[in-house]
Amino acid sequence: MSSQSFPEIDRENWVRYAAPAIDPADWTSVIAAAGKGSRLGYHLPKILYPVGGRPMLEWLLDLVLPFSQTVVVVLAPDGREAVEPVLETLAPRRFRIAIQAEPKGMGDAVEIGVSQSETPHTLVMWGDQAALRPASVEAVMRLHAGPLEPGLTVPTVIREQPYIHFERGSDGSISRLLQLREGDRMPKRGESDTGLFCFRTALLRSLLADTRRNGSAQGAGTAEFNLLPAIPLAARAGNRVLTPHIVDEEESVGINSADDARRVEAFLRGAHA
Repeated sequence: MSSQSFPEIDRENWVRYAAPAIDPADWTSVIAAAGKGSRLGYHLPKILYPVGGRPMLEWLLDLVLPFSQTVVVVLAPDGREAVEPVLETLAPRRFRIAIQAEPKGMGDAVEIGVSQSETPHTLVMWGDQAALRPASVEAVMRLHAGPLEPGLTVPTVIREQPYIHFERGSDGSISRLLQLREGDRMPKRGESDTGLFCFRTALLRSLLADTRRNGSAQGAGTAEFNLLPAIPLAARAGNRVLTPHIVDEEESVGINSADDARRVEAFLRGAHA
């Protein structure tokens, strides 16, 4: 089965293509969280920023701990001192810390994190995605573990003024990535990632190695080593790329400003009422 032969999957039909349950022994979760809280006016690592009365890290652990053998948190060198005691309290004996020595991009952070994955599958999540619903994360993981057997599963969302946009070829497969931060000309309405990704671990390692070697994941504007260019590369290489539409736009809001935090807090109050 090629990447383009997958059915359209949404909230109405996803169970048809999903595994009945998730075996945590098959999964490692990597949380890329090397960011600082400076844009939020916060003196600690960004992942400890309080949202709805809880640090973002606590929201994220609630999402992945029930379904993962181990959680690998990728931090900047100066983040360990503040974050490790929180992890020891919230996830005793269930976590590892990986250090990104220099801020070289999300692809670099994920490459560091996945080096500590010893399971067949790896979930990757950005460290500011506190709005994701537990049911959405479970659905994405069950689809990835399901009978379609994708190499990677990337839930996408359609939004106005996108920061990221996946272009699709005539066969419906992802063919190209556009990134506002890298200076690409963006459409007014586009298809974006949601900050949540599932990979077969061996494929993730291979894709990162290939994109690092050929330079295709190095940003034209930032020169950072990014993860997202690996997705169209995987599709072009014939890997099975599943892009379900089962995550709402409000769930996909990353927290990069105080306004983002207020928006997410309002959403969480409603989602968890």
